[in-house]
Amino acid sequence: MCGAETPALAEAAVAAGADLVELGFPFSDPLADGPVIRRAAERALAQGMRTGACLECLAATRERVECQLVPMTYSSLLEAYGWERFAADAEAAGATSLIVADLPAGERPGLRRVQLVAPSSTDERLRLAAGQTDGWLYLVTVIGTIGARSDLSPALAGLVERSRSATDLPLYAGFGISTPVHARAAAELVDGIVVGSRAVEVAEEGPAALSRYVATLRRALDA
Repeated sequence: MCGAETPALAEAAVAAGADLVELGFPFSDPLADGPVIRRAAERALAQGMRTGACLECLAATRERVECQLVPMTYSSLLEAYGWERFAADAEAAGATSLIVADLPAGERPGLRRVQLVAPSSTDERLRLAAGQTDGWLYLVTVIGTIGARSDLSPALAGLVERSRSATDLPLYAGFGISTPVHARAAAELVDGIVVGSRAVEVAEEGPAALSRYVATLRRALDA
């Protein structure tokens, strides 16, 4: 989540093996997020992290890391700020793409962004998302809000199979992945993982803690 500590946290994560950093732009009603990220968003908003401040945070983070930086937010924020204006300002600040959690594939086709698909996505919807996604396809492993879970979703394998038939682009799995065991199991199926809630929790302990956590995931993926 964007905040004063974000550049240092991103630098620590990348040094420990992260290939991509997703920066949450806080929104007051984050429908896809579980309690951990909701609380982080509330704290960020209380600290004044509105869209302009988040873009400044993105630019400051870009000064510290060279990896992919992907803002994640909701369509209401872009509607208020201006769709084209946000896309241009985010790119100027160092974003390599964008995730809009509640914007379905097919809407705003001119907005370059990473598309999300879920086990509930129809084959038609999956093909549409795969055809419009920017660089990689985000596989939501479970239906519902984001959050740490005890086991990797059994629905992932079927979603991967359907996605592979729709695109040759890399597949990254997220939502419900939080442990090295999850990471290793997911790595048997997909090209990368996205960790949200658990990373946000660990980040509250500071860059060193986040670095140690990311390193455990990196080792699991590379095993």
